[in-house]
Amino acid sequence: MASSTEPCDQSYDFFSSIETYVKFTNKVDIFTELHNFNEKCEFLSQYDNRIKSNNICQKFQHFYKLLFVDEPTQSGNTLITDYEYLNFWLNYQLRSINNNDYSIVKEFYNNMVDNDAMFKDTTDLHDKICYIQEDIYKNMDILYTLYNNYFKIYINNKTFCGNKESCSVYTEECLEKYKKGIYQCPKEKKDNFCYEIRKLKSEYEAKKNEKLNDGSKISDLMILPERQEVVEKYRLLELRKNIVISVMWIIVSIFGLLLIFFYFKNVKRTNFIIVVIFFQLLINNSHGKWFCNKKNKKREIKENINQKKQRLLYKSEENKIHGNRKEYNILYNS
Repeated sequence: MASSTEPCDQSYDFFSSIETYVKFTNKVDIFTELHNFNEKCEFLSQYDNRIKSNNICQKFQHFYKLLFVDEPTQSGNTLITDYEYLNFWLNYQLRSINNNDYSIVKEFYNNMVDNDAMFKDTTDLHDKICYIQEDIYKNMDILYTLYNNYFKIYINNKTFCGNKESCSVYTEECLEKYKKGIYQCPKEKKDNFCYEIRKLKSEYEAKKNEKLNDGSKISDLMILPERQEVVEKYRLLELRKNIVISVMWIIVSIFGLLLIFFYFKNVKRTNFIIVVIFFQLLINNSHGKWFCNKKNKKREIKENINQKKQRLLYKSEENKIHGNRKEYNILYNS
């Protein structure tokens, strides 16, 4: 069982039934009688108002009831993936509000248990509730957003969103999340996350030419690029960013030199010194640090050479002294 204060590992297995879980999630979101669970959520006064207003406690209990009481996912049998998805859902809800507190997920769950929520004796669920490791959670968030939008575009293998305008809301978000995902998946990488990303791309490719109600196709709105295209685009963005930083540094440097020149010509020596100090602080930022580091490195090399010379001179002098001493250490025989 994971500690309440430590992030835990979690498998991607629940994505094999993600369509079912997305349907349950949608049912929870539109349920209008969450007040039935208020009694078990009195502890919420200690939490942020956003947690209270999002009804996370009430929704979690309704979700549990749907999964394990009203509509079990598979022939009345409870699946481990049911618990895993509930844990992901709770992470998804709480971390969108508070992403810095490792203990919040387990603590929130324990508060529900302490208030006699109906899942009090469910050991398997208790063991699965934890704060998911950051890198795993981010990847799960990418996959969940992709699938959630995918099922708003396609339901039962048919297009559902109707026309270009209504579908574009989902395709735009899909495209951005997909790029973030596929960027992490070079050809040789075969982990569960990359498997799911490639699987989803294949499903999209199989349906991209199906027509919407207005006669257009999903491929008119979105084409999922190959990884190499995404890598090149990200590199270009990084290059542009570096160019902007370099240009800004040059502008600041020129401006600083002009200030120095102006003050040198027109104001007192003390004000000039203040401006020089200010300019020095400016160039110590971003590329300025790099420039200064190079100068410092040269200075260090020079100092090292001087130190070596000093040591050699000192050693030479010391040898002379020892040599002189030897002259006086000759035994005298009368």
